[in-house]
Amino acid sequence: MPQYQPYQRFTEADRDKIAGRLRDAYADGRLDQPEFSSRLDQLYTVQTYGELEPLVRDLPPVRTYQTPEVVKDTRPAPEPGSFPERKKENQPNRRNAIGGFTGVVLINVVIWFVVGLGNGGHWPHFWPVWMLIPWAIIALGGLGRRR
Repeated sequence: MPQYQPYQRFTEADRDKIAGRLRDAYADGRLDQPEFSSRLDQLYTVQTYGELEPLVRDLPPVRTYQTPEVVKDTRPAPEPGSFPERKKENQPNRRNAIGGFTGVVLINVVIWFVVGLGNGGHWPHFWPVWMLIPWAIIALGGLGRRR
């Protein structure tokens, strides 16, 4: 701890960091159980950096964050101003959207027909026309577009 003087008192946050280093060293197998317990007991009795430093002097430096391997293998981002080519599969298929709405319209036409048969051949006003109008607009709106 070169930035501190050996006679300075340390904080509880510093104590927690050193306890973490001791736990990591024990988990890595660098310390056995009796030595780990002894150093941990000493950690909670010392008060200055000079007394703290011998507890971790023979341990490796603190681990830092490492980039996960999954991220390292990815392609770099494209250059500014260049746009990657989009795949066709990512664009929504307009024909499927029309096909789903077509099924709903057909079900309503069948219901209208069955109601008319149930009334002895006296069909009511053709109310599915209100669904056919938006269906026709959607279907005809996509005719002029490239695929």
